[in-house]
Order: sequence, then C-alpha cells, then structure tokens
Amino acid sequence: MKWVPPLIAAALLLGAATPLGDAARGAAIVAHGTASGALPCMACHGPDLTGNASIGAPRIAGLKTATTLGAFQAIADGRMGQNYVMKNIAHALTSSERDAVADYLAGLPQASP
Repeated sequence: MKWVPPLIAAALLLGAATPLGDAARGAAIVAHGTASGALPCMACHGPDLTGNASIGAPRIAGLKTATTLGAFQAIADGRMGQNYVMKNIAHALTSSERDAVADYLAGLPQASP
C-alpha cells in the first residue's frame, strides 16, 4: 500500500495530534497519575482497584460514572471523606480528567473486595 488518499492521511495526522481517547486517558491516569499532582488511583485502591481496607481505600472498579464524579466533587468540596491525599487528587484533576477516570472505571467489571 504505497498510496494513502489525502483525506485518510489528514485524518491520521489529526488523530495523532489530539489527546488520548477517554478510555485510554482514564486508564493512564488510574495507572500513572497526572503531571499536575494527581497520584495514580492504583497506589491506594490496588492494582485491580478492589480497594485496600487497611487504609480505607474503597473498591472503585465498576462504579457508575455519576457515582465517581459525585464522589470527586464531594471530596473536593469537603463534604465526603477526611483523606487529604484524596482531596488533593480531586483538586488536581481537571473536569475532563475526572470524566475520563469516571468513564474508565465504569467500564471495568465490578470486582468484589
């Protein structure tokens, strides 16, 4: 395949210049955190995101998108939880990062703790 039609080539170039899709972006944040200071979710919630009872980190795999977004907002507002690390994470994530993480978590199976 030596020749690629100009429209396909342009689409490929534009696709390479855009941010990761929400699922991939959410997975990256969950695994690696963000440059703005959000720690990786896996650090506390575990590699399978089923939680860590010894530190009070709940299961987050399989949560509905609205549940995760509501929790982020409640934590950021100080209405939920007393964990300063999670509060810092909730503040560090942008709205689109929160959406990406919530969408990614919602797509995971609901693993039992």
